[in-house]
Amino acid sequence: MQEASEPRAIALHAVAGAILGTLCAVAAHVLGVQQLLRRPDLVLYIPAALMGAILGVTRLRPLLWIAAGIIALVCIVVAYTPLVSTAASQFIRRDPIPARVDVIAVLSMGITPDGMMRGETLDRLLSGLMLARRGLAPVMMVSMERAFNGAVSDSADLQNVIALVGAATPVIFVDSVTTTRTEALRMRAIARGNGWKTLAVVTSPLHTRRACATFEAVGFKVVCVPAAVRGSGLYSGSNAEDRLRAFRSWLYETFATGSYRRRGWIP
Repeated sequence: MQEASEPRAIALHAVAGAILGTLCAVAAHVLGVQQLLRRPDLVLYIPAALMGAILGVTRLRPLLWIAAGIIALVCIVVAYTPLVSTAASQFIRRDPIPARVDVIAVLSMGITPDGMMRGETLDRLLSGLMLARRGLAPVMMVSMERAFNGAVSDSADLQNVIALVGAATPVIFVDSVTTTRTEALRMRAIARGNGWKTLAVVTSPLHTRRACATFEAVGFKVVCVPAAVRGSGLYSGSNAEDRLRAFRSWLYETFATGSYRRRGWIP
């Protein structure tokens, strides 16, 4: 009787471990661990389930509960306290806006599979268009992304929004950007041909310090302008969903800033 129950106990431990591993992966995804891999199509649920099943039948089973407890605690603290807004302040740079710059640079933030800009890109674009309407610069440079080996682009969506707003400022689209570094280099090539030296970099608040430092490192004089991002999670009245979104941005910027410094792209 005991021999028959042992395989069943092992199977139950494996199933419990797989479930717990999957739940850990889901919570880690909510916190933004997934985006650190820069592979939006890669989901770690199945690998986490397999690892959980393996650990579940060994003496290392308590490690699953420890990991789950830590991740759960982080989720609760992030969602229900202002911790993230305090931690995020180190990444936000807001410069005084002068009367005039040579050009406004609007940075991108992802593209959907159907060729639409992500919501945060739209927030950045609208903030840049507001500056242009105020007469801050005579021209705008706007990053344009491509996906699926160049088969999908958000250029049509960008142009539609700009046309809808009725912007009178000329717009130069900077094609095929993949990172903040490539944005800076491609925009520098365009700026040098036009004699532009001072630009206003418009991007999401948590991206401002790294982005502006990257543009300065390639030779620009930069005015850093945080975009008005809806649901940023950086304000006292933010809800849990917005705070978790802000934590994902904070986590990404923490690793990205370290990576840029190691490569010598920013001081």
